[in-house]
Amino acid sequence: MIEITINGTPIEVEKGTVLLHAAKENGVEIPTLCNHEGLNREGNCRLCSVEITENGRSKIVASCMFPVTRSISVETDNERVKRARRTVLQLLINRNPKSPVIQQLCSEYGVKREERFALEPDLCIRCGRCVRACETNGTKAIELVGRGFDRHVATPYETESDACIGCLSCATVCPTGKITYDESPGKRKIWHKEFDVLKCARCGIYFATKEMLDWAGRPENDRAYCDHCQKYIESVKFLTEHEQNK
Repeated sequence: MIEITINGTPIEVEKGTVLLHAAKENGVEIPTLCNHEGLNREGNCRLCSVEITENGRSKIVASCMFPVTRSISVETDNERVKRARRTVLQLLINRNPKSPVIQQLCSEYGVKREERFALEPDLCIRCGRCVRACETNGTKAIELVGRGFDRHVATPYETESDACIGCLSCATVCPTGKITYDESPGKRKIWHKEFDVLKCARCGIYFATKEMLDWAGRPENDRAYCDHCQKYIESVKFLTEHEQNK
């Protein structure tokens, strides 16, 4: 264990613990946009910046990318930290004025959009969550393409991708609502591709695309039920066989 100080309060954390997690585990909230517990860390947004001091020297670091390996002093809400976050938020609100989460954060930090530097409104903040979610699934159907202000998320050649399975992982982790999809009974469309969505024979919900079940390796003769109903049917079958064997 390593003893560190956060906002003047000493705490003990396990060596290697990411500073962002160490703070949250001890009741200290740090704002972040690109971080997601189920995804690899990349430190894209820099909103989680904090100030660390060691041996009399201080610097600003992204807390989601900083593993605690030695004793340090951390400030998560002093003026230097707030200034760093305001800089990030200023860039975001100039480009993403319609994003509710950006609007809320800017309200908290007193940041307003600068019309003279305003770009075409866009909900995407280039945090990469959607791309990392797709990579985690192993499909890699989307990626960040382009450079600078032209950087954006897209499928290869911005057309229908054979790799996309219509799982909606990308839309689920998007913090701003940029990634949208069309859903109707038995149909789903996302990333230029339309999918058939299978209906559970027991409960009647539309639960998965054929591509999702192919990816999961579910046999063709085992696709009539959603996971919940499948487990229910298996449990009933088990109890019935157990009673018969008594």
